[in-house]
Amino acid sequence: MPSFELSKLQAASAPRPLSESDRTQLNAPPSSRATGTPSSTVQPGVAIEIGEAVDASKPPFDNERVAQIRDALRDGNYPLVPAQIADAMIAARLSFSMPK
Repeated sequence: MPSFELSKLQAASAPRPLSESDRTQLNAPPSSRATGTPSSTVQPGVAIEIGEAVDASKPPFDNERVAQIRDALRDGNYPLVPAQIADAMIAARLSFSMPK
């Protein structure tokens, strides 16, 4: 597991005030706001192909392994080491707060 030096981590920045364009967009009627949904117009010659890239973005999931872990937890023979769990939680938190 990578180590982190806490003194080098960046503090969360204060929220920035809304700009004039942000206010304009918030005050605009809902029909003129960008909704993030695809437009209903069809453009000839434009095609979207969903392939392996979509599947690659999903994390691997093994139903059998999940069932094994669930059974071991239920039976009380799954090794739980609180120090390892705490270290993993701290590392995950730090990795999410690091700028990319």
